[in-house]
Amino acid sequence: GAGAGAGAGAGAGAGAKGVKTRARDGDREGQNQGRRRRRRKKGGNTTQTPKKKKVKPKRLFEMGNYTDFEPLPWTLPKPTPMRYQTSEEFMADYIAAKRKRKIPLPWEQKEKYADAAVTLPLPIVSLNFPKSATLTMKSYFDCGGLTAIHTSTQDGRIGVCMMENKMEGRPPLDRCNTHKPRERDSEVVPIDFISDIGLQGPPCYYSSLHDGGLEHIAEHYSDATILLVTRNASTWFRSMSKWGTILHRWKKFCMFHGDLGHGGGRSMKYWSEMYDSHSTEEYWVNFYHAHTQKIREFAMKHLSMTYVEVELENKNMGKILEGYTRVSPSCVMDCHPGPKWVSQHNTTTGRCHPIGQTPPLKDKFLKSPVIEMQKDGDDDDDANAEDGEEDEDGDDDTEPVSDEETEE
Repeated sequence: GAGAGAGAGAGAGAGAKGVKTRARDGDREGQNQGRRRRRRKKGGNTTQTPKKKKVKPKRLFEMGNYTDFEPLPWTLPKPTPMRYQTSEEFMADYIAAKRKRKIPLPWEQKEKYADAAVTLPLPIVSLNFPKSATLTMKSYFDCGGLTAIHTSTQDGRIGVCMMENKMEGRPPLDRCNTHKPRERDSEVVPIDFISDIGLQGPPCYYSSLHDGGLEHIAEHYSDATILLVTRNASTWFRSMSKWGTILHRWKKFCMFHGDLGHGGGRSMKYWSEMYDSHSTEEYWVNFYHAHTQKIREFAMKHLSMTYVEVELENKNMGKILEGYTRVSPSCVMDCHPGPKWVSQHNTTTGRCHPIGQTPPLKDKFLKSPVIEMQKDGDDDDDANAEDGEEDEDGDDDTEPVSDEETEE
């Protein structure tokens, strides 16, 4: 009897619930019909049109435009005593050579640069190799009040632009020498400083390595500034070795290991034999020093231009730079490439922070074996990074991963 009563009560309750549900459904349908009638009266559509995703226009200078590219000829000098000078020693010789020819040093022309952000002629072209403070220098000149661009402009990769302009006989930065800040109503401004301007391929192009690249800059910007930041070559090699596949690309697409099938004569034979007879680190350390020597020789032959060289590991680097640029040493920041470092640290300043003030790791990374493995005294990003150095021009227009990221 109790079961039957309970069943009857439950059935009645369910029936009442069903009536209420149907009533609510009827109310909703009536409301929807009312909305549709009102929209029809206003001439609106009864269905919403999905918003179209904004598609960025394709940039002019993309690495993706090149899938099959024949390596370009390159040369590096054999050793001379100049190669083994410190940056301070070479700069002393360079300044003495300028004085001997009575060529003014811009950082001593206080009246001429009284209203300028820096005491250097513009543009400033940084020829640092990847993993040699390219992002740090971009950050430094940003802080100093210049329009500083790293890797890409809003028109595409700087390296692609410079390579195509050289081939077409145009000035190196033609069509890629302006920037529009993000701020609304901002005006297009000229670019003052560029860094990370090489391409690991395809295509492969470095103004400081490939034949005629430096001369191309001097021809069109005879009073510009060349900047070179050097670092310990062995430390640089270890950093390069764990940064994606960049050294592999230098061999595969650039033939920087001295492949005899791509010209170069006796110079290429010299590098080919060295590659075969030396350890990998020894070869790339020599390659790095030869690159520095080539730029120094170029600076001595083109004294009308301004040349500045500093060493990254020099504890007085900020003060030395200030003597050349008038930019405060506090603008020298510790910068990290790629997005992974940012995701691992409690940072409020993005990828750059004051030297000696590394933000703490996030809790979930405190005991990570991968993080522990990376604590080798090098502030580079993770070992799994993509090739190259990530775009840092202040706008969300980075290259696709397939076109390579890049660095510090």
